[in-house]
Amino acid sequence: MIVNENMFMFVILILSSIYITSSEYAPSCRNFDCEYKLLSKLIQLEEKTAQQDSKISLLTAKLEDAEKTIANLNDTIVTNQKSADGTTYIRWGRTTCPGKAVLVYDGYVAGSDHLHSGTAANPLCLPKDPDYDKYLDGFQESGRICGAEYQTNSYPKWKYLHDHEIPCAVCQIPRNNVLMVPGKDRCHDNYMLEYKGYLMSEHFKHASSSEFVCVDGNPETIKGTHQNLNGKLFHFVEGTCGSLPCNPYKNGWELTCAVCSYSYNAKSTSIQPYT
Repeated sequence: MIVNENMFMFVILILSSIYITSSEYAPSCRNFDCEYKLLSKLIQLEEKTAQQDSKISLLTAKLEDAEKTIANLNDTIVTNQKSADGTTYIRWGRTTCPGKAVLVYDGYVAGSDHLHSGTAANPLCLPKDPDYDKYLDGFQESGRICGAEYQTNSYPKWKYLHDHEIPCAVCQIPRNNVLMVPGKDRCHDNYMLEYKGYLMSEHFKHASSSEFVCVDGNPETIKGTHQNLNGKLFHFVEGTCGSLPCNPYKNGWELTCAVCSYSYNAKSTSIQPYT
């Protein structure tokens, strides 16, 4: 092979330049073998970096899949809680449930007529769509139930409710302990407020006995029912000083109430979303 003298000198200059440059950044290198090793290490480093990038991409994809799985499991847990766990309570005077409580159904408050001494003492939340099976038309020798009305004519703030029939809502929550606290409009420690209002019952002179219920402090009415039909009647409950301690209870003052659900470490008196 014949090599031109000028070409030979050009190759010598290129190799000398490589040697001088490598010497500046790697003084320990003294020959082309060292340069080769450095180049090999750089190539290996690039290959490892590419491998790490591939692993990171794979792990990122797996993490996204795991997050989706966790989200689906959380949705399943919430659904199961709404459908199986927890308990129910009646929100008297309202058609909806507070916070994130689930509405089972809304309906009409009903109970024994205020002049009847029989049937039953407790009010009920009747659904709007009753089912009948076997029946006889007309009244028989039986218990009787009728709709409930507010009796609030003596109270300026609630006068607009007078003689209106009362709605109700059955609410489900993901907890297993509900407590109605009479005489309080807030909950104790470890209990969360569902709603607050006023204690109501039948009039103390009426023949029909009654349970005390907590009617929501922001009550609704059943539209189109403003008639004086009586039936089951809801009156405010006032404390009687003397039989009750006169301090702190006040003679003739209307008693408040709160419906509370157990939630460990809960301290707030505000309605809260469920966790």
